[in-house]
Amino acid sequence: MNSIDLKTILHRTVSTGYRDLVTRHTGRAVRGGVEELLDGVDGGQVAVIDFGAVGCLDISCADEIVGKLLLDHGSARYFLLRGVSEAHCEAISLVLERHGLAVVAEDRHGRFQLLGPLGERVKRAFAAVMETGPAAATQLAARLEMTTDATRLLLDELLERRLVQQEAGGYRALTAL
Repeated sequence: MNSIDLKTILHRTVSTGYRDLVTRHTGRAVRGGVEELLDGVDGGQVAVIDFGAVGCLDISCADEIVGKLLLDHGSARYFLLRGVSEAHCEAISLVLERHGLAVVAEDRHGRFQLLGPLGERVKRAFAAVMETGPAAATQLAARLEMTTDATRLLLDELLERRLVQQEAGGYRALTAL
């Protein structure tokens, strides 16, 4: 995993001592810094965007950083948002809903969740992958009490959205790397 600290990028691109991500201009500058770091990273690796030291995150910054990163790079990269607060999740969720995107987020207590417009069955499938660790669709189907074909459809949606990875015939949550 490659960890990208937004506070460091914010200090380098905008202002030292500032920990809030507000205004579209700030978001654009920070996203540019993140994209520079992503240039040298293999797309198969998970890019961890660390919000741990970020105070306030407004919707325009969430759109510039998370929304546009996922729109521009989400089909070729895996992203995990780390250290998000409840307030961060609110702003990010609004952006993801607007764009029809989804991402894995880890809160400041180490709990993982999916953000974005996803159905309950997809969220349950993700939770099953999280609980079991790397597993085949047949194992996950038994855990979900669903057919293997129905489970595979849910897992394929998670794969397509780059919320899990495929590994030796099984599925692995980005969080389990």
